[in-house]
Amino acid sequence: MDNTSISEIIKNRRATPPRLFTKRELAKEVIEQLLESATWAPNHKKTEPWRFKIYTGDAKVKLAAETYAILKEKQAEGYPVAPEKMEKFKSTLDRVPVAIAIIVQYDLARRLPEWEEIAAVSMAVQNMWLHATELGLGAFWATPAFMELFEEVLEIKPGQKCLGFFYLGEIMMDYPSPGRGDLSAKAEWK
Repeated sequence: MDNTSISEIIKNRRATPPRLFTKRELAKEVIEQLLESATWAPNHKKTEPWRFKIYTGDAKVKLAAETYAILKEKQAEGYPVAPEKMEKFKSTLDRVPVAIAIIVQYDLARRLPEWEEIAAVSMAVQNMWLHATELGLGAFWATPAFMELFEEVLEIKPGQKCLGFFYLGEIMMDYPSPGRGDLSAKAEWK
């Protein structure tokens, strides 16, 4: 997508289902480029609240096994997680080349409301997503309801919260745009 305008990149960005990713590994340098783009997101008081844990190769396989074991254990204890959700989560982790845990690090001085820190992390993810789109990569932000069960395995520290996983990979085929509704229904000029 060389020489593509930012407007076109924005319009071409997709939440590509991980089942449409190839299993081909991504170069570490490519992942680092995306993470670098993330760090340029706006954030209030320069808190830079984004934290990323990158899982590829054996580390990703280990994460898939550990999180699945946690889900099985919690399900046996009565935690309401559907078996098909557990299987889908594990198979997705097994399938995608890159899984990045998206973590917010709240300002420990509590100078900012929680929503501002989450918004900054969301903009960091959007930067990664747009850069991935420019490179022709697929991306998907998964936010399963059971993320809080993985705090120990993800080594979540006090003042942090995992906001899901950002999956990356080469895509097998284009995924069509779901389109957008008419702007006039969402914008009101005064």
